Amino acid sequence: SSGINAEYGDMCLRIWSVEDGSCPVTIPAHKRRITSLEIIDRGKEIISASDDGYVKVWRCGDQECVESHPSAAGGVNCVSLFPDGRRLCRVTTNGSLSLLSIGEQGETGVKYSHPQELTACSTVNDEFTVMAGSVSGDIMTLDTRNISQPVSSYKRSNYSITNIAPDASGSAWVSQGDGECFLHNPSKPQCPSLSLSGGDCEGVLGLAVTKATILTSAKDRVVRRYLL
Repeated sequence: SSGINAEYGDMCLRIWSVEDGSCPVTIPAHKRRITSLEIIDRGKEIISASDDGYVKVWRCGDQECVESHPSAAGGVNCVSLFPDGRRLCRVTTNGSLSLLSIGEQGETGVKYSHPQELTACSTVNDEFTVMAGSVSGDIMTLDTRNISQPVSSYKRSNYSITNIAPDASGSAWVSQGDGECFLHNPSKPQCPSLSLSGGDCEGVLGLAVTKATILTSAKDRVVRRYLL
């Protein structure tokens, strides 16, 4: 079996073996830092996003770039696939959230514009709902059928939203730059129901959610595992 990671600083994608730790494939993917990855169809294709303003689709079999989507709204901070595996949303340093379709050039539909940088995004477990977070701690829930205005919004603090990861219930785990990681329910936006950490922790950089476990990585170089 194999895994995929991005070296954010050297702008490369790497495909490596989970079994022996070797790295047989290195792809010089972007001209600036890689900010986000998504995997299509169990690793047949990879989507990468970068500060250089591009979202690219890579075919893993021959390491070819099969699509390239430039952004006119600054660097791309995050991308997230919809459940259909063919559409995605992206958020940028200029506060833009837009929708893309794999296999088609250009953006689809109306964009959402936020007055500040958007730092994270995630599709939820349906075909229409997107959540986005800003550098100033705003969390917006949007319906892609009318994306120009949020359905709901919430703000816990002024710290940057670093990750948004949905769970099976339709809620999402959200991490911030102060080390906080909490469960956010879009239908009850003013009531975060569970918190895993506190403001005395280092800022959370990475967040992964399974059915019973949450993994976080932070600026203190510690990976923490929580059992739900």
